[in-house]
Amino acid sequence: MNKKQIVDLIIAFFLIVCGSILLIFPLLNVINVKIIFISVLSFYGIMNIIQFILTRKSKDYESLFTVFASLISLIVAWKLDIKNVPWYLAIALFIWIMCMSLIKLKKADYYNDQKNRIWILKIVTLILFVLSGLLATINLYYSNDVQILVLGFFFLINGILELLDPLAVYLINKN
Repeated sequence: MNKKQIVDLIIAFFLIVCGSILLIFPLLNVINVKIIFISVLSFYGIMNIIQFILTRKSKDYESLFTVFASLISLIVAWKLDIKNVPWYLAIALFIWIMCMSLIKLKKADYYNDQKNRIWILKIVTLILFVLSGLLATINLYYSNDVQILVLGFFFLINGILELLDPLAVYLINKN
């Protein structure tokens, strides 16, 4: 495994842990949705800044664009009253999902241009990401603890999908 694959695996692992921790919050009566959502997006952005710094020699700007997508959604979430109006939370999450979808589509196009068959996996994970994101966005009108559970499942699924890319690249390069 090269350095980029190792960093991508570690970042994906931390994203899975972040989603898992979100699933525990309602049990601990931590249900401030605005603080949790902003914290998760901040964590996501910080992890991707670290990923970009550690892998900048590979000329992969996906993590840098992800930071910008997180910043855009952070600004929207900060300005809107997502704690009291569930649709504002859905709007902030939807904006993040659409930005991330464009980033993931650009990455799939890059793999396709390089004649790398991994682009098929990227398109499949993009479709799964969009579907899980739309399901999460649609189900954010319940109580705060259910909103946190929905966000937890969404970010857990996102972490698992992020894990697939470095694993597939490793397995293909191994053969």
